[in-house]
Amino acid sequence: MLNDKATKPQSLKSVVSRVSAMLLLGALSPLIILNITISVVLLRAPLKKGNWLDIGGGVVALYTWRCGFLKNSAMLINIVSGEVNFVGTPIIWAQTTIPRIRRFKSPCERAGLFDCLQLHRMTGLVAGDTATLLKKQNEQGAIKDCAMMLQIMVCRMLYKNGGATSTDAAVFGIPFDNTNMSDAVNWVCGTHADKNYCQIGYFLNANSINLAAGQTSLRKVLSQSNKNFVDGSGMRLAARHAGIDLADNLNGTDMLPALCKKAIETGSALFLLGSKEGIAEKAGKALQARFEGLDIRGTHHGYFKSDDEIIERINNSGATILLVALGSPRQEEWLARNRHRLDCRCALAVGGLLDFYSGAIPRAPLWMRELGLEWVWRLMQEPKAKFNRYVIGNPIFLFRVYVLKQSIRGL
Repeated sequence: MLNDKATKPQSLKSVVSRVSAMLLLGALSPLIILNITISVVLLRAPLKKGNWLDIGGGVVALYTWRCGFLKNSAMLINIVSGEVNFVGTPIIWAQTTIPRIRRFKSPCERAGLFDCLQLHRMTGLVAGDTATLLKKQNEQGAIKDCAMMLQIMVCRMLYKNGGATSTDAAVFGIPFDNTNMSDAVNWVCGTHADKNYCQIGYFLNANSINLAAGQTSLRKVLSQSNKNFVDGSGMRLAARHAGIDLADNLNGTDMLPALCKKAIETGSALFLLGSKEGIAEKAGKALQARFEGLDIRGTHHGYFKSDDEIIERINNSGATILLVALGSPRQEEWLARNRHRLDCRCALAVGGLLDFYSGAIPRAPLWMRELGLEWVWRLMQEPKAKFNRYVIGNPIFLFRVYVLKQSIRGL
């Protein structure tokens, strides 16, 4: 009985996919007739079949039109025949955007033309392991499936591959490290034994680019860090126009869970600095409750008057990783000014991270983060504080992206 209950929603999802595909084929019938006519005139078979692999290693045979328009629309035939679903197990396409996972057993009934991993790859979102994400996808209803497909199609237009995937790149003249979440976390938790001073990492977003454009000192600070990580849909859009295909979207809030796990594994200790009084302490307790064994050596609010006193406190704590949440540009400038006085191995400027993990401000829903719209949520939460940053700053940043695009085209 348990198996029957488990397979029932899957069978229903398959039926919905097949009926929807039939309706779409009917709507596209004039185009289908045109494609077939072109093939007949050219004395060619209308359809061709290609073989692909899903992430579990299964072979997926898919049709495309040999000639004509919207060639991939022939895959609707595969859906009608029950070979694939609209949403299902990820297929490894020609660009190999989704890595194959050996001996992976997908919770989905069959392969799908759309999947949540596609969406996360295009936006660079890191929001959970493959098995958990696909299980959640398999349990969602038809309406959420349709919404996800729409999200993917929008993201394909906005964030399609820009071109180069080199690890060292630059946008607006500021260098950054084009890497994935795992490598970034490994760098933060590294021993940095060959360095004689604290390693500094910043997160570049639309706001920091806007600020750097008007502040030469901040631009210099950002350019002289050990690592810059790219954060946000705006930067992904800018990178696309600069001919750069970004890896993961790296922001402190998404990085922290992986960082805490790695810190426990490597024996690293954290110090949390910033935000209002009591926030850092609450965030520290919440993190220790969530990650058993996490070593947090100290916390302090961001309203200190003396750099000397706070630096002495950080150094005396024995922390190896410092998270600084003082807001931009103060946090970047503070780290640049004091990096050679800090005994910790690595320090990151993390913005509003402590507010999220203390529970002071709720995080944006996943669907908004998947579309790169977390800034809308932040604006809703703090309309006065974030008005200049988003309502005024975002259009200014988009204009900078437009100018960047025109300069690359030589216009």
